[in-house]
Amino acid sequence: MNKLATLCGVIAILLWSMSVALTRSISEALGPFGAGAAIYSVSGLLVLCVIGLPKVREQRSTYLWGCGALFVVYMVCFALAIGMAANRAQTLEIGLINYLWPSLTLAFAMPLLKVKARWWLWPGVFLAFCGVVWVVSGGTLSLQQFITHARENPVAYLLALIAALSWALYSNLVRIYCQGKGVLPLFLLATSVCLWGMTFVFSGLPTKMPSTATLLELLLMGGTTAIAYLCWDKAMRQGNMTLVAALSYFTPLFSILIASLWLSTWPGNSFWSGLVMVILGSLLCWSASRNNAGNS
Repeated sequence: MNKLATLCGVIAILLWSMSVALTRSISEALGPFGAGAAIYSVSGLLVLCVIGLPKVREQRSTYLWGCGALFVVYMVCFALAIGMAANRAQTLEIGLINYLWPSLTLAFAMPLLKVKARWWLWPGVFLAFCGVVWVVSGGTLSLQQFITHARENPVAYLLALIAALSWALYSNLVRIYCQGKGVLPLFLLATSVCLWGMTFVFSGLPTKMPSTATLLELLLMGGTTAIAYLCWDKAMRQGNMTLVAALSYFTPLFSILIASLWLSTWPGNSFWSGLVMVILGSLLCWSASRNNAGNS
């Protein structure tokens, strides 16, 4: 197990947590699909500059096509699901479905990576996810309302579930099939191509040049996105992936906390009670899966 690689996973989580405000700002200028397309274009080119041209011939076809497809499917399905949300409540619920991926990553690690965990892993997974739900929903999520919204807009909710499954599978399979540095820049650029196509279909390409402020935000966001995905890939390939997956539950919590500090507001009581649940759940996940063969 590589401790530096595990630390890279923590860095990726922190960078994703800090990206919400910038993404919103860029989306207001370029639209939701255009913002994603632009961000992944910049990040893909930056990763390409950092690690150089990927050695495609050295990679297994399973990694190139299988992991590559899962990477693109995650980004495209999640973007479509958010775009199809009819209102703020559905957007919130779709986001919560997306946050199933840490739980699914741990679940898939058992058969795929032969990770052996103690029985209290599953109570830990459940407690941590409940903490995320409690925080993100502000302690007001209604199961009946969730079911009603899912029936009203089943395609969007199904796309969000496919996205969560795809990212969980990608995070496991990249450890099995990737050789060397991988071809992450190609995955990022392929994602940008798909999102540019969605931009053209759903909203048309931008007709005016973005402002200087938007371009600077785009460069900053592209840079942080590039670093985050480089770190995540390293963590999944060489680090303690069960620990990193458990810590991933903190991503939405850090996002809310950072936004609160940025806006000079104080999170409500639901944040702190949910934070306690996530901390306890993550500690259970970590203790249940440490010192096992799957992370060696």
